[in-house]
Amino acid sequence: MIPQHHYMSCIGCGTRVHAYDSATFSCPNRECMPEVNHILQKKHVVTTPLWQRSKLEDSNNPFVRYRHRLLGYHRCLNSHHTDIDYLERIARLDGALQAIDGTGFAETPLTIETNLANAIGLDPLQKLFVKDETHNVAGSHKARHLFGVLLNLSPASLKAPFAIASCGNAALAAAVVCKAAGAQLEVFIPTDAEPSVVERLKTLGAHLHICERREGELGDPCYLRSLEAVANGAIPFTCQGPDNGLTIEGGETLAYEIFDRWHAENQTCHHMFVQVGGGALASSSAQALAEVMRHEPLAVLPRFHTVQTRGAFPLARAYDRLVRVIDARLHDKPFPQLNAYQDDLSFEQRANDHSAENIAQLLVMADCIRAAWDSTAVQSAVRYAAANKHLFMWPWEDAPHSIAHGILDDETYDWYNIVCTMLRTGGIPLVADETLLADAHKLAHTHTQITPSATGSAGLAGLMLMKRANAIAEFENVALYFTGIER
Repeated sequence: MIPQHHYMSCIGCGTRVHAYDSATFSCPNRECMPEVNHILQKKHVVTTPLWQRSKLEDSNNPFVRYRHRLLGYHRCLNSHHTDIDYLERIARLDGALQAIDGTGFAETPLTIETNLANAIGLDPLQKLFVKDETHNVAGSHKARHLFGVLLNLSPASLKAPFAIASCGNAALAAAVVCKAAGAQLEVFIPTDAEPSVVERLKTLGAHLHICERREGELGDPCYLRSLEAVANGAIPFTCQGPDNGLTIEGGETLAYEIFDRWHAENQTCHHMFVQVGGGALASSSAQALAEVMRHEPLAVLPRFHTVQTRGAFPLARAYDRLVRVIDARLHDKPFPQLNAYQDDLSFEQRANDHSAENIAQLLVMADCIRAAWDSTAVQSAVRYAAANKHLFMWPWEDAPHSIAHGILDDETYDWYNIVCTMLRTGGIPLVADETLLADAHKLAHTHTQITPSATGSAGLAGLMLMKRANAIAEFENVALYFTGIER
């Protein structure tokens, strides 16, 4: 009997798996039901409200502070270990991280960037919150995800090879965490990976596999080769939720820190902008937001916006398709013809139209759906998307290119929760061109003390799009992540 308060459930097919089975990373029906959106999501009762922590939980280490919200902690207790055992393991691993990378896990800064706000034309009374992840372990937020996975694994699991597909930050984070844990890492990288990243990976002892695109093969070759490694027994040490649902909860700690800070200082936020590649950061933020709203609602529910590049924007495509389905069901229109791997020209025109008129129309539709979120029409459309992934999300057809290369994933693997959160909160997907991405990167370096990469500052490009379209009111506060330190 699976405990009702501790289990993992597939958001696509509903399959439940035992919460304490550390060998289960993805839905067992993934191969036999490929058209369904299979992602395992943790389900458990949170007994300690976010705002009511004990003195011990005031630790600066997020994996200590928020441990009651982490499945890895409950796995530890279920394995006949104690709270002290868990804390000792965290301390041991954190010490190893500091020896290897110069830093362990600690709450990352959430700053109010007044100079940057002024530079992009926000009103003097508006606040621009920036969550700075550039000095986190391995220089980005990725290690949070992967350390969360590690805490869910038994010591015996460390004997198996770990596998990840990445061109930069995720690979570096995985290599640092694996070295601290004494695990072997297989990294699948593209042919154009940055030389400095490659050298650092070698120094950390990772085994590298350079992956070329194969003619006629759709999707990221690094990701496809990593799947082959997992099929041969490797642990999916990855930031892709469908391959390892455990990767989300470590990332949730970042959003908990944000919401915790806002509550403590009685702050409100009206818009959140999150850059999206594979989608783990946005999915973690979205799921943390949903959990907070279930237990300790924020005074204001921020609109959740996402940012992709013109090089590849599969998430915007999925959102567009689901909005068309919802619109049809809300207004008794004919059901739209959705053919997998096909899109009409009007979608790309809409995605690349940054005019105030187009963004205003997107927000009007978003408000309509937000107001009707709990209706039968909207919920039936959302369930339809979960059961028919192939009609909404598939790999980008062309090899993508952008200065924000870290969000050029061919597919937004964690798309479903992200799209649902945008719809629930009245957010929209934004697509930034190369000029805007470069401008955002320059402004971040010029007007803050933070030094993110062009990938890590891409959320700012989305904010700039919204501001230029006059889509942010004078009283509204905004928030975004800067992550991936400039290397």
